[in-house]
Amino acid sequence: MSNNLKSENWDLLISGEECPVCDLIRSDAKEDEHLLEICDLSLSRLYLAKNQFVKGYCVLICNQHVIELGDLSRSDRAMYFDDVALAASVLQTIFDADKMNYNILGNVSPHLHTHILPRYFTDLAPNRPLDPALKGHEIYLTDGEYKERINLIAKRIRMHQT
Repeated sequence: MSNNLKSENWDLLISGEECPVCDLIRSDAKEDEHLLEICDLSLSRLYLAKNQFVKGYCVLICNQHVIELGDLSRSDRAMYFDDVALAASVLQTIFDADKMNYNILGNVSPHLHTHILPRYFTDLAPNRPLDPALKGHEIYLTDGEYKERINLIAKRIRMHQT
């Protein structure tokens, strides 16, 4: 990243001193502006994205402040990938997805997290990656619909954890 693109607080984000993702994980809040808490897994917490432009879109956030997968120990990395696989399997089953996509980015929030997107042959871009920031395609649910979706996902996750 060149210095002119580097945000003023990038070093504080990297260090975890001012990491909003860490703040969310440590807080008692069940949601933030973009996410609603579903449940905890082995090394992460699963959230439902408020913008359900793709039915079942979730974000899995690592409980440790690390930036890259390689920053995790080998055993923690295996646990994190097991969490990703479990969440994706549950989402694919519940929402009858044709394929699952995984985005591990961190350009805005340098804290390990994975966007898990169910894909459908009938979605907005069947042969291309989807962009959650695509304007005009936001889908927001009612409080009851969010609660129903969260409960269904959490119940299926618990069934696989026992």
